[in-house]
Amino acid sequence: MKPFRFRAAAALDLRRRQEQDAATDLARAEGELQALEARVRQAEQARRHAQQQLITVEREGSDAGTLMWHRNWIVRLTHDLTACRQRVDGQAEVVRQAERRWREARQRRLALERMYERALRRHRQDQQREELKVIDELARLRYVAAEAWRDDQ
Repeated sequence: MKPFRFRAAAALDLRRRQEQDAATDLARAEGELQALEARVRQAEQARRHAQQQLITVEREGSDAGTLMWHRNWIVRLTHDLTACRQRVDGQAEVVRQAERRWREARQRRLALERMYERALRRHRQDQQREELKVIDELARLRYVAAEAWRDDQ
C-alpha cells in the first residue's frame, strides 16, 4: 500500500504560519497596550502629585501667578491623561481585532488538522484491511496446502 500523503499539507503549513503570525501580532498589540496602560498610570500619578503640590502652595500662601501656573500645569497633565486614555482605548480595539484574527486563524488551522487526522485514520484503517486480507489469504493457502498434502497421503 502507498505511504500516507496528506494532499493539503501545504495548506496546513500555511495555516500554521498564519496562526503563528496572528499570535505574534496579538502579543505585540497586548505589549503595546500594557505599555500605554503603564503610561496612563504614570500620568495619573503625575496629576495627583501636581494636585498635591497645588494644595501645598495654596496652604503656604502664594501669589496669583504661581497659583495660576499650578492650575495650568494640572490642566495640561489632565489633557495628557485624557489623551493617554484615548490611546489606550484605541489600542484595546487593536488588541480585540488582533485576537479575533488569531481566533479565526486558529479555527482554520484546527479544521485542517481535523481533516488531516481523519485522512490519516482512514489510511490506517485501509492499511489494516489490506493486512487482514493478506493474513486471510495466507491462512487460506496454508489450509489448501494442508488439505492437498492430506489428500496425497
